[in-house]
Amino acid sequence: MHEWEELKRLSLLSAGNLRTLAYTAKLPLASLRWRLFLGVLPVELFGQDDAECQQVWQLAADRERQSYQALKARFIVDPTCVAKEETDWKRMNPLSLDRDSPWHQYHQDQHLRNTILQDVSRTFPEEPYFRHSRVQRLMADMLFVYAKVHSSLQYRQGMHELLAPLLLAVDRDAVARTSEFPTGLLDCSFVEHDTFALFDRLMRLCMPWYQVPPALSPRASDAQTPIVAQCQLLMDKLAALDPELSAHLRQMDIEPQLFGIRWYRLLFSRELPRLRDVLALWDALFADNVSGTLRLVDWIGLVFLLANRRRLLQGDYEDTLTTLLHLPPLPRPSPDALEQTAPLPSSPQSPNVTAFPTIDLPVAAPKIPFQSVSQPGLRPIQRLALQAAYLRAHPSHGAAMLVAGQYRVWEQEAWDVIEDLDTPAVESSTASDSPKPQPAGPLPPLPQARKMYTSSTLQQKRNCTASANYTVSTSPRSVPSSPPQPASALELASVLSPGETLLSLGSATAQAASIAAQCLEILALGSLDRRKAETLAKCLHAVSRIWQDEVVRLSNLGPAGPNSQGTAESQLRQALRELDSVYIDISRSET
Repeated sequence: MHEWEELKRLSLLSAGNLRTLAYTAKLPLASLRWRLFLGVLPVELFGQDDAECQQVWQLAADRERQSYQALKARFIVDPTCVAKEETDWKRMNPLSLDRDSPWHQYHQDQHLRNTILQDVSRTFPEEPYFRHSRVQRLMADMLFVYAKVHSSLQYRQGMHELLAPLLLAVDRDAVARTSEFPTGLLDCSFVEHDTFALFDRLMRLCMPWYQVPPALSPRASDAQTPIVAQCQLLMDKLAALDPELSAHLRQMDIEPQLFGIRWYRLLFSRELPRLRDVLALWDALFADNVSGTLRLVDWIGLVFLLANRRRLLQGDYEDTLTTLLHLPPLPRPSPDALEQTAPLPSSPQSPNVTAFPTIDLPVAAPKIPFQSVSQPGLRPIQRLALQAAYLRAHPSHGAAMLVAGQYRVWEQEAWDVIEDLDTPAVESSTASDSPKPQPAGPLPPLPQARKMYTSSTLQQKRNCTASANYTVSTSPRSVPSSPPQPASALELASVLSPGETLLSLGSATAQAASIAAQCLEILALGSLDRRKAETLAKCLHAVSRIWQDEVVRLSNLGPAGPNSQGTAESQLRQALRELDSVYIDISRSET
């Protein structure tokens, strides 16, 4: 199996390397790796002979599958099927009040099932995968069985959002079983069984955050609940790492459970804009599970607070609470900003001994590549996971300020993503209720982003252009506490190329620049006939003319009136639509 061989090659047949790569690499077979990290399969066998792994892992997988099948047969019973084998018609009466009647238990379970189905139907509404009736049925059955097994805990709202990414990962990796290893572990006939095994292990780690005392006495405080105590612990750690931010939140009288309960119970799945970011964060979170606890969760929450430190300190009560409840997207630093990012030193800094007396990492803990935080290819959430691991290893005020400083640099010169371009989560062929046709659909959206230049970054670009032997310094620069103002159009035009200037002017012009770049690449290939090339060049000329008029308008001493601004924007969008249409037609004909 190609994905399995690739996983072994990247990890060098080492379980430790497999954990380390989860922080920075995009690895295949997420569901298999999570089963290793969470203890469903013995991870210590990874890297050994495939025959030995196959024997031990397959036995463990079969045991989990048989266990779930038995639980499902016990708790999910169709009374109409039982009635065919019963002779006691009084007991099998659908209106029977006999406690031994399967109908009595069926009616009692309906309230629980309806509650679960209501939540399942709202799971990740922006993801088409979770709109399939089969997927919703699988989730409802697994959550129902889990609630029946754990009758003291029952089903709690939020469990469905922990289950959903697990099901997606398992279903995406599922294949038809063959004699080739490890297809038996990824058998598409046992997607539900394997997902439940993962969910059961994850809930063992998260269960304290879902527990609520049955009845608190009048004198009891909320601190008796484990989740509230965990939120308070988060604030205690923040007070040791960043006293100023901690004092500000306390002054605002913002209780940590207002935002912390959702962070912990859902493992930040609501705080990230895309499900694939959730999968990337959980990769690191599960890989770090070497002692039977999700030790990284607290530190991830701390980095989220440090990443928004400036907003939190400058906001009033309403702004601060809004930021905490709706975290802004993490910045996507430009290559220039990454080169200027202060590195995370590997040498320990002086910890706050009173707050963190001892932090002993297990021997099997992954060796985190902290220096990779400025690696260009990383996702923002992967950088955050590295920073969280760094804070845990070096819990000090200096380390916290270093992390906060990195975000200030990244915010100063960052790519402002207008529309996400990453490949969406792939729907498994087994997820739909019927085989999916594969027609030739429209082309995926084109890159749409802009880069914000400031006067300081333009000056640095001038220096870089003037010196052939220019070397970018990696030392951090001083960053003002307030956000920088964008450079004027006149400054842009004097330093940047037309394409770079176009990228810097805003959303509409960014779309034009992105499509124009694609069109220019097609023209450069010289593969178009004269008619198509002339049509494309004509559209490019129209966009260029409108854009140049906009640059002139912006560089005037006084801003133009709203009418002229609206006219230029409207003309640009019209030209953009025409250019987009021509580009799609030509691209389709060429392919």
